[in-house]
Amino acid sequence: MTDLHVMDPVEAFKRTLCLYLRDRGEMLFSMVESSGQEIVRIALLALYRRHEPEETGYLRFEHVLDAIRDCGEECMKKLEEMGVRGFEKIGGENYIVFSVDKLKTLQCKEYID
Repeated sequence: MTDLHVMDPVEAFKRTLCLYLRDRGEMLFSMVESSGQEIVRIALLALYRRHEPEETGYLRFEHVLDAIRDCGEECMKKLEEMGVRGFEKIGGENYIVFSVDKLKTLQCKEYID
């Protein structure tokens, strides 16, 4: 049996986010533009559904988040560069908060077919 290559956790996060944006980005950006929002919250559950373990090397998306947490400041700085402003829990559901401007300019070509 071959071991899976494990991606850098921030790259695994970005890959999963890019897959989400491929599927839902048009709708998301349309809503935030019409409302004039500067930040957007994306449910982590939406990212869990798009995570591909065979590509990232992490069995579950929550393992990506654990690896980011373990990495600490270095990984958080990389996430901030991608537009991440933080994590929130609202009504029992976990969200990631993004700067809309940075999210719009996220480079996803390498992850999207």
